[in-house]
Amino acid sequence: MDLDTPLQDCVLAAGVDFVVATNYRPALDAVRTSFPPSEAGLPRPKLRLQFWADQRARGDSDWANPFLRGLGHLVVAEFDDENSLLIDLRGARALGRFSPGPATDRVFWQRIIFPLLLGVAGAAVGVTALHCACVIRQGRGLLLAGESGAGKSTLALALARRGLAFVSDEWIYLSRSDGRLLAWGLPTPLKLLPDTVMFFTELAAMEPAEALNGELAFEVDPEQVFGVRKEHSCEPRGLVLLEHRPENEHAFEAVSAEEVAAHLEKDLLAEEPSAMRAQRDAIGMLVAGQCARFRYGGNPQAAAEALERYCELRLALPAGW
Repeated sequence: MDLDTPLQDCVLAAGVDFVVATNYRPALDAVRTSFPPSEAGLPRPKLRLQFWADQRARGDSDWANPFLRGLGHLVVAEFDDENSLLIDLRGARALGRFSPGPATDRVFWQRIIFPLLLGVAGAAVGVTALHCACVIRQGRGLLLAGESGAGKSTLALALARRGLAFVSDEWIYLSRSDGRLLAWGLPTPLKLLPDTVMFFTELAAMEPAEALNGELAFEVDPEQVFGVRKEHSCEPRGLVLLEHRPENEHAFEAVSAEEVAAHLEKDLLAEEPSAMRAQRDAIGMLVAGQCARFRYGGNPQAAAEALERYCELRLALPAGW
């Protein structure tokens, strides 16, 4: 496909340089204001996104949930007959056609297109997307994993309110640099289910709304609403596998690296063998650190206090949290 896209820039998302080219300046401005510019001279993997904004298109349909189809190294994300994206995994590039509405909407780029590209094509440039929350202090990170409903978002916020920095409540993106493993977040909102209002009084004046996945939830900026500190990346030093229980109690137990790796690998998309090996190697580096299982219930603030105390003692995270 030969697209006339003379406008170009390079932005940084989850440690990846995205080269973005388009024909429509308002769309490029929306991308620029959604993500920071890349830093020249730093060697990072690159994904190229080239898209045409059709100004004749209406773009008034629901473009939040694309239909994905794959054939070999090609993946098509189709939103409707006016908005679609073709992703070439081998070429680490994507070609798209969008209507002006989504193309100029920061939500479209921050919460849909860039997470989609990193989830589908990230492995092609050495990025592993994992369904985890992440909090940090002084550059050292703690990942929170668990099944849906385990309370990753709630516990991440409770920890952040105790002074830890907040990176992500849902997805993190692993990459390797100079032999180090790094975890990155994206500028997506914190999502909390309606019942969390009993623990976080700041939500009382708000109304939950339908999230992109159809759930009723509060979607908020954690910095603005809760005053927590947010950072973009960290070096992960520990991982806790969460299990939420109805009982108001806290219990920790050892968990094997093999069990944690198996849990994390469930979310990996099928890739070419070399990409799958790279993703499993990144997970192997992650679980080679300290891992534990945390069974908990009741007040998330009390659970966060217990988890923080445990991490100081057992997970080789810095004293003075």
